[in-house]
Amino acid sequence: MKAEIKKERTHLFSPSIQVSVMAVIGGKVEIQALETAVKKACSGNEMLRSRILLEEDGRAFYETGEEKEIHIRKMEVEEDWKEVIQNQASIPFALKDGELLRFFAWFMEEECRLLIIGHHLAGDGMSFACLTRDIMTALAGKEIPYRPLQLYPFPGQEAKGKLKPPLKFLMRRLNSSWDKSGRVFGWADYEELHRKYWENRDIRISLETFPKEECEKLLTGAREHQVTLNSLLVTALARASGEKRSIGLAASVRPDGYEGMGNYATGISITYAYNPSLDFWENARRVHRLIYKKLNRESDKYFLLRFMGELRPSLVDAAYFSGYAGYENKAAGMVRDMFGYHGNPKGISVTNLGKLPIPSVYGAYQLKEFIFAPPLVPNAKRLFGAATLGEEGVLNLTMTAGKEDFLREEAFFRQAAAILKGMAEA
Repeated sequence: MKAEIKKERTHLFSPSIQVSVMAVIGGKVEIQALETAVKKACSGNEMLRSRILLEEDGRAFYETGEEKEIHIRKMEVEEDWKEVIQNQASIPFALKDGELLRFFAWFMEEECRLLIIGHHLAGDGMSFACLTRDIMTALAGKEIPYRPLQLYPFPGQEAKGKLKPPLKFLMRRLNSSWDKSGRVFGWADYEELHRKYWENRDIRISLETFPKEECEKLLTGAREHQVTLNSLLVTALARASGEKRSIGLAASVRPDGYEGMGNYATGISITYAYNPSLDFWENARRVHRLIYKKLNRESDKYFLLRFMGELRPSLVDAAYFSGYAGYENKAAGMVRDMFGYHGNPKGISVTNLGKLPIPSVYGAYQLKEFIFAPPLVPNAKRLFGAATLGEEGVLNLTMTAGKEDFLREEAFFRQAAAILKGMAEA
């Protein structure tokens, strides 16, 4: 089976696009049992039986086939999982061979840590939560339903978020220019782009954990003031920033009930300056209204998806090559500038998975922690990931930033976390 890559095209050639989750499993876990569980979970997801096929006309496809070999790299207890993510970031996935995931595990007497690093083409953050649930289910000896490949758009989503005529006109002009002057990029170009991008780059990751008691207090305060925990997080980041900022947020377009791997996220952005003359909760209400004004308007929520869908697929690729590999083309340069693949990014980007719709207990095993680290995409200065684990109500926040800016960015992150912890104490 072949399914064309459309919505996901921006992930295809991105040189910084790995999604990472750390699952801490309570209970005695043997490596053979874990490998068997991971294999069952992956073989049950059609997405994870796919390789990426590039055709001569520039189109790209998921091509499903045989089950992939699963290998879990056994790590030494003293090795830091954050350093593994950092080191793996610059290694391109062998997409043409079907490499979409990498697994690493730390085995201890009473628990196991499983790190999953995946290419974004395999799925969004919620997909990795669903995969973790499937692995835990298989580890507990239970059957997993088969999850067929289903790409965006689902029925009823096709016509959402139509572009305005002036922008459609600009898209036609760009495509026309690209048709006359552009080219198709291949796997050798993909590997060279990665090499050039990471020549002078590195990333670092920081983590803050809010235990059950703190998380409950934040949720109680949010409910009392009619805002969400996500709005509290954005408000804390705005306050720590101390200046007017563009804040990008991931938003789900995943259909209710679909639990397979894939990309079902879009993006919105708001601009906000924290007002110190107002209390925190009034700022949070203002942030909340700005977010939901965008989410409740189809033209805003689906804008990014429609915009990407209007561009030639190879022109989407070309923006990366223009920004990071010296490729010169007028249309590619315009799209590069639209996407922000140049200069020094300044905004704040947040991906909050919310309260994960997965259990914590699986037979004799417990999912004790779930830590989500989204990719530091090329047009982001720093990226914050958040996930709250089901019954336990434990919130883990991560921040990923470039190594050269990390000390400054980590101070900013710690300040925002301290603001949230202060609100929990209050």
